[in-house]
Amino acid sequence: MGSLGQQKPHVVVFPYPVQGHMNPLMEFAKRLVCRNLHVTFITTERVRERMIKAQSGATVHVTSALQDIRIETISDGLSPDCEQTKDVDMVFDLFRKVGGLTLEQVIERLNSQGDTVSCIVYDSLLEWVPDIASKFNIPSAFFWTQSCAVYSIYYHFYTGMVKAKDEAGNVRDVIEIPGLPQLCQSDLPSFLQPSNTNGPLFRLVMNQFSTISQATWILGNSFDELEMAEIQSMDSLIPIRTVGPLLPSAFLDGNDPQDQEVGTNLWKAGNCIDWLNTKEASTVVYVSFGSLAVLSKEQIIEIALGLKASRHSFLWVIRPDDNKEENNNVDEFLEGFLEETVYQGLVVSWCPQMAVLSHPSVGMFVTHCGWNSTLESLSSGLPVLTITQWSDQPTNSMYIEEVWKTGIRLNKLGDGLVGRDEVEKSIKRVMESDEGLELRKNALQWKILAKKAMVKGGSSDKNIDCFIHEVIARTTLA
Repeated sequence: MGSLGQQKPHVVVFPYPVQGHMNPLMEFAKRLVCRNLHVTFITTERVRERMIKAQSGATVHVTSALQDIRIETISDGLSPDCEQTKDVDMVFDLFRKVGGLTLEQVIERLNSQGDTVSCIVYDSLLEWVPDIASKFNIPSAFFWTQSCAVYSIYYHFYTGMVKAKDEAGNVRDVIEIPGLPQLCQSDLPSFLQPSNTNGPLFRLVMNQFSTISQATWILGNSFDELEMAEIQSMDSLIPIRTVGPLLPSAFLDGNDPQDQEVGTNLWKAGNCIDWLNTKEASTVVYVSFGSLAVLSKEQIIEIALGLKASRHSFLWVIRPDDNKEENNNVDEFLEGFLEETVYQGLVVSWCPQMAVLSHPSVGMFVTHCGWNSTLESLSSGLPVLTITQWSDQPTNSMYIEEVWKTGIRLNKLGDGLVGRDEVEKSIKRVMESDEGLELRKNALQWKILAKKAMVKGGSSDKNIDCFIHEVIARTTLA
């Protein structure tokens, strides 16, 4: 592999630079480092600045694996005043052009320094990376950050093997895809539903597959036991190898008890663990809607009033940017609400989610059902209530209720809101009834299987080892 003769293969890991995509790929990077590979993690200059700001003054457990990962930055081509732009086509076009150019410069510099790149693991949203990898004769690994069910759904729609409408142009009531349960239109990812009006994001998710044939490996953040039929159904089409759930080691396989944080936070975490320590076991309702979903003022109010009426203790994450734009006048309501519930709940701007979900005082999780949060709830053995927003969340929510049987989908009113009565009633169903005990029992079974997949000899552990051995073999031959 070059005249300088590297001792370790060098893997570049490149996520799309948002929290939900960075987290699993950073965890994957840690797994590679712990197996004696050299890893460079690529992000953008602006995201790196946010990571540093979020860590400033915070207590962060920096493990040896995290220390051993080199972080390199590239440009996304955006000026600072474009932070909130909604022009998806413009953002991705700039990233493709400017980000691609600066990525090439990073690879050239690493190679010239003797750190010859052996493999690029790239986020599926960055479909332009394989072309750059080919320029340098570097094999690439396509990394899927959502469920294998959603992988199958998108692929079947991308290839035209499955269509939302029949030959007469009528919307199909039922969608049938091999290896998946029957799906209603409302179970599909939002970008595939007839009601979708977001053309740019539809094109984006479809475009993920445009260069997948160039990838040497296809990896996914799931585990075989969770989605066996879905994974096997893709074997004859375009197989995916599961390497998850990709979570900090302390909460899963336990190989590194100090590994309690991902290390890619874009918000400063509030101190909520001390508060949780004052609560009795399984008494707290944890509420968080991830890193991208922005709830309307009306939805925030309905959730707040439902939480209050349930009379259960709650920990609620409301990001600083949740109060921007349409929600900019929700502060006054929240101020009064917090005064009224000062002995019942705590609201923070961000938190170490796995530490919270694993805390003995937490009894359930109210979630938007993003894939990271879904895996985290399963790996923590917690029952959930789902309030979905967009993207893959409707599909994840359906699986949680109907396939894995660990939670309840909350019903929306005619205006699309989940009402306060539904929130209150559903919390009590989970926290106070035999139904809730059954959901918890099912969730605990998935927790056992998630851990089993990642410990030595588990399905995902073996897949990671297999990937590494293949990278080493290619490096040796180069």
